[in-house]
Amino acid sequence: MSDAYAYASNGPIEPFWQRNRVNRFFLLPLDKAVLTRIAGLSASFVASFALLLFGGFGVLLLVLALLAILVTGVRYGFKIIERSSKGFLLPSDYPLTDDDLVSEYLPYKYAAINLVFGVLVTLMGVVSGGNEFIAIVAWLLFFVVIIPAATMRLVMTGSLRGALNPTEMISLIQRIGKPYAALASFIFVAELCRSYGLTALAAGSGLSAASLRTGFGLGTIVQLLLLSSAFWYFSYMICGLVGYAMYQFADALDISVMGPGEQAMRSVANARTIDVKARTRDALIGQMVSAGEIKEAIDLLSHDMSERPNDLSLHARLHRLLVAENSTPRIEHHTDTYLKLLVKSENWREAIELVEDAKARRADWTPREVDHVAPLAQAAIRQGKPQLAGLLIKGFDKKYSVHADIPKVYLIGAQLMAEWGGKPDEARRILQHLLKRYPSDAIAAEAGRYLQVLNRAA
Repeated sequence: MSDAYAYASNGPIEPFWQRNRVNRFFLLPLDKAVLTRIAGLSASFVASFALLLFGGFGVLLLVLALLAILVTGVRYGFKIIERSSKGFLLPSDYPLTDDDLVSEYLPYKYAAINLVFGVLVTLMGVVSGGNEFIAIVAWLLFFVVIIPAATMRLVMTGSLRGALNPTEMISLIQRIGKPYAALASFIFVAELCRSYGLTALAAGSGLSAASLRTGFGLGTIVQLLLLSSAFWYFSYMICGLVGYAMYQFADALDISVMGPGEQAMRSVANARTIDVKARTRDALIGQMVSAGEIKEAIDLLSHDMSERPNDLSLHARLHRLLVAENSTPRIEHHTDTYLKLLVKSENWREAIELVEDAKARRADWTPREVDHVAPLAQAAIRQGKPQLAGLLIKGFDKKYSVHADIPKVYLIGAQLMAEWGGKPDEARRILQHLLKRYPSDAIAAEAGRYLQVLNRAA
């Protein structure tokens, strides 16, 4: 069964710009799972216009219904990106119980990113005195060049602050290299196709606000269905492209690939056979959970884990079941096991989420593996969570006075004091102590450079 979960690095990854791969992006929205989602969203879109029968209040209800449909559809788009980035390239093969792996707040954070970019474009236009050339350049910069990187960062970190971090966005673009320009161009063309295609479709069919007010005939319903279907078709195609690009450059972006990747494309028959077993198991687990049989569901999943003890997707599902069971000893025992695998695979986003959950349940919780504390604190800082980083390293030098990571913990503490605590003097004292006590440690050189930066700033 483990064959279906082999890392895609076992074979060459087809670049996203090659013709065969581009063709697959166009076919992705026709996958059964995606097509079903598009059909459901489009049917809901058309049905929501019946709310206009309630007059003025119906207009408000219609707006709310359309927003709900949009958020639902966009969240599935983020699921496509997230799952594709980790090697699950066939939406029909997504595990049945992983919907909550994607944060429900990503659509709102994505809207916030666009709002921030829109404000910046407007400000640049105002500063330039309404210069059209500057306005166009600003729009292209933010909504063509930068938005793909911001979207990737949002999926990777789940954080709005992390997504908008200029340093991290530039780093991501540099790690992808020249292919990033091709990716941005592909997305821009797809966006144009969606925008102008929908406009042409609406204009050609004579659909307008007036026609919606005068009543619904079969023609109007068909036109609305076509508009909605076309919108989601191009949207999910773009999501598939972004997710695949992240998967292609997973090593450079520090993304842990868990799915079959291209292996699934090469061995479809084998993967499908394996997938039937996995989906049957997931369906049974879902039925057990609905019936309140949490312990039985855990036992069923544990049987698969005995065959694939390092499968992160299985561990993620088991942890959710253990949380539902609410047995603190079992939750904490599995937290340590699962966290060890996540750290080993450098799957930092899931690791930090797991640490946050553990801290929420018990404030004094600490990782069982002491070697994990410093890397987890660094990961928390990268994700814009300095408070969590501070909690992780608090008292580390006193509890583990001879541990090899103490210099690294001192450097992390200095960074927290200088960049988030507003105490650069305290940060300098920590760094000076580090350099005095551990002058030959590998981290001393980095600490020295950081101290020089703080001294220059002072």
